[in-house]
Amino acid sequence: MTYHIGDIVYEEEYTPAAEWCEENDATMSEIEPDEKGRRFQIVAIEPYVPTHEDIREQREEYRKTHIDSKTAERTRRQANGTWTDEDEQAYLALDAEVTAYIEEYYPYPVEE
Repeated sequence: MTYHIGDIVYEEEYTPAAEWCEENDATMSEIEPDEKGRRFQIVAIEPYVPTHEDIREQREEYRKTHIDSKTAERTRRQANGTWTDEDEQAYLALDAEVTAYIEEYYPYPVEE
């Protein structure tokens, strides 16, 4: 059976309606029963829209996972004079790669 957003189904139709919902980004919300019994309305699932804070946290986590240990190593080795020009080139390349990934996959929401 085909369902639509806004349809009202009764308890005996719950399983096929739930299967339809899973395939169509919808869910069912129980509404006031009537003389026939329990009723559910099919409603659309609102897409997740990350907040500015969510994006900031995701960017921070990506950077922490992919470059922060290298940044700490860089600081230590610069302090004791063992950081080389080759190390710096490799670090800057990694930083550029991480920054490019973050900008592509974790863009901040556009203010309207």
